[in-house]
Amino acid sequence: MTTFSDLPDAAEAAGAAEALEHFPFDDGHGIEVNERFRELRQRKGLLRVQLAYGEPAWLVTRYADARLVLGDPRFSRAMSVGRDFPRQEEATDVAGLMTLDGPEHTRQRKLLVQALSKSRMEAQRPRVHATADGLLSSAMNAGPGMDIVADYAQQMGMLSFCDLLGVPASDREAFASAGAALLPGSAAVGPEEKMRRFGALRTCIEQLIAERRARPCDDLMSAMIQARDDEDRLTDTEVIDLVFSMLPARFETIVTQIPNCVYVLTRGDRVLWNRLRANPAELPAAVEELMRHNASAGAGMFVRYAREDVNVGGTLVRAGEALTVANESANHDPARFENPDTIDFSRPAGGHLTFGHGAHYCAGAQLGRIDLQEGLRVLLTRTPELTVRDITWRERPHLRGAVTMRVTWQGDPE
Repeated sequence: MTTFSDLPDAAEAAGAAEALEHFPFDDGHGIEVNERFRELRQRKGLLRVQLAYGEPAWLVTRYADARLVLGDPRFSRAMSVGRDFPRQEEATDVAGLMTLDGPEHTRQRKLLVQALSKSRMEAQRPRVHATADGLLSSAMNAGPGMDIVADYAQQMGMLSFCDLLGVPASDREAFASAGAALLPGSAAVGPEEKMRRFGALRTCIEQLIAERRARPCDDLMSAMIQARDDEDRLTDTEVIDLVFSMLPARFETIVTQIPNCVYVLTRGDRVLWNRLRANPAELPAAVEELMRHNASAGAGMFVRYAREDVNVGGTLVRAGEALTVANESANHDPARFENPDTIDFSRPAGGHLTFGHGAHYCAGAQLGRIDLQEGLRVLLTRTPELTVRDITWRERPHLRGAVTMRVTWQGDPE
């Protein structure tokens, strides 16, 4: 319970409010954690920042503060709807499960989690592996290298998502087109073209819902339609919104994280890459540690608003003020992780905030882990000498990673 003695005095709060700094602190190149976060974690209070668009926000950098903001119902995602919320891109259209608060969020998420059962997710593993294996075979037959973003990760993300939903081959181009428009750095896709692509995708989803209502199959779309809590079920509109919410989350997990992990594992003397090749049983732990270590999940993607006055890390955040959590900083907080800048596959699992925390913790986190494990497993097994040759990094993204990453290998295609 917050008491008045916990809160800074009026002069301190006013002084903090006057400090306004542009964020992010760098151009987004690479996946190294900006050194400024180290300083901010050590100082009292939060930093007031200005993103590229929208009103100012409080920047949350410490692990304990991040857990508070992500998990406490006094901070709202729904309050961002209809506001000039802090963001990195000009577009302000937000919708779906990520913009809901309880109890409506709780109701929809419960039904989604029911459809995304552990057994259903684990059943995807051999299919994800086969998809990755097929993509690598095609690339190896085409030449001595590939762009691991466009030729492997992006294709894997879309094919796996369509397979999970049960999307027929004839409709997969609409999913790929819409997914590409959602990627960071897709500014070349104008607003009208984005709307056209999203309209085509909505039509495909509506048709798939109608087909699965008439003839259910063993896929996620059928499971979402059939999910129920007593007599409560998801409406068609809610199913469509959930698909739109899941598309960027699933797409981005693979498109961003696989290249980032390859980059970290193969740089320098390749000790980490060779270790995983020799000890594949460590892959699940390695994926957790790499997701914690790599500065992939940037701040500013999803903001929260204080419903009431709340003390966060020594700063009085007033009702109606926005906050954005720097997950990459919280994941490197030495108050939570010993030697946080060191990659340690033996580190106790769990605790990182890459998939979020609290009510909005990613419902598909386990599937994301499977994607990364199997995508990396195929590369480790079949391209032992894989080498990163050239990288173009994203500019000031929500999620830090490569636009292109050229890799080569040795040996004949298997």
